[in-house]
Amino acid sequence: MEGRADYTARSLPTPPTPTSRPRAVAVPRLSRRNGIDSPLPWKQAPIAAPSMPGPSRKFLHHLLADTPPLSAAERTRSALAALAGLLVVSAILAIVPLDPAARVLVAPVGATAVILFSLPHSPLGQPWPVAGGLLLSAAVGLACGRWISPAWLAPPVAVALSVWAMNALRCLHPPGGALALALAVAPGAGGAGLAAVAMNVGAVLVAVFLVNNLVPGRRYPQGVPATVADPLPPPERAGVEHEDLRYALARMDSFLDISEEDLVRVYNLALGHAFERHVTLTCGEIMTAPPVCVEFGTGLQEAWRILRANHVKALPVVDRARRVIGLLTLEDFLRHVAPGPGGMADQLRAFLRPSGVTHSGKPETVGQLMTGNPVTARTADGIGKVAALLAARGHQQAIPVVDAAGRIAGILSQTDLLILLYQRRATGLASPQAA
Repeated sequence: MEGRADYTARSLPTPPTPTSRPRAVAVPRLSRRNGIDSPLPWKQAPIAAPSMPGPSRKFLHHLLADTPPLSAAERTRSALAALAGLLVVSAILAIVPLDPAARVLVAPVGATAVILFSLPHSPLGQPWPVAGGLLLSAAVGLACGRWISPAWLAPPVAVALSVWAMNALRCLHPPGGALALALAVAPGAGGAGLAAVAMNVGAVLVAVFLVNNLVPGRRYPQGVPATVADPLPPPERAGVEHEDLRYALARMDSFLDISEEDLVRVYNLALGHAFERHVTLTCGEIMTAPPVCVEFGTGLQEAWRILRANHVKALPVVDRARRVIGLLTLEDFLRHVAPGPGGMADQLRAFLRPSGVTHSGKPETVGQLMTGNPVTARTADGIGKVAALLAARGHQQAIPVVDAAGRIAGILSQTDLLILLYQRRATGLASPQAA
């Protein structure tokens, strides 16, 4: 069928092999004190040595920031992006046909570059905070420098007013405070100072659009949807949702330097890792094996009979080497059957009936009806990521499981996960009685 030429099965990324099988299955509350058992690249040992006295360790813990260190590759990307971005800004300011006083590189743009190219996902570095924060702070700084006397009072008032205004207009940008301070101390630039800030803002936004969208794994602005879908979409049926996060942030009444989208992603990654850490079973241990399969040339009547006889909703489609090339589901049949005068049953029988001609306007075999390029899992994969896929709304109903050679070994469905949860629940309830 059109649009289904690629039948190469996609595989889930291989998860880290668990080193132990914990007996308890309850997920502990994650806290900063006891740490997070995480495979993420920023996991590290506590900063303070165990031999240090208690007060010293507490002082060091509060003194040093617990910001996760970046990998060497990300540090290099950030530095090169900042270099390229400021080169673009300097080039724009050099070629713009304006007064030389309006083409000066403003010092706070250096701090802006740190946010834009080292923290591209930060809400502080999005277009409105950058433009609004810098321009608003510049106007406030110039006004305070000119109209407030004595002169020593103008800088602190300028910074305070710029902070209040940026928060009120939701364009908080820390370099704006530095800009307000600088212009309050030296307000003589006047209109030329505002023009220079405006040119710098325009140049830095052009630079960040060009550079950050060329760096792999980044996009700017953050509100633009990613062009590549997440291969492991988070479950949509339960758990923390955007409304819950908005409620929690409103209750905290404090600014967090993380976007709501990234906060949801952090939560889902932590939840998935906690599941994998406490439920160490693999796909090969809980899959249905051997699976009932069909081939590309299997007729639709035969495939429908196999679905009904085995009480399943999906069948892996394999080639002669037993490699997965597609997935045939109940929805694939129903998608081609529309209610008619004779009812759904008559329409389905007419659809399944072979046309008897060499060229037909409707699908005749499984290969013409199946969904190609299905997601597959390996027998050694943990069930955490497969569970997230099966729980996601709109995703495929079953996951074919392949062995090390890439041949079909079994299939996982929502039913298999429900049986697993029931067995673990029953075991947990029976354990106290057995003791």
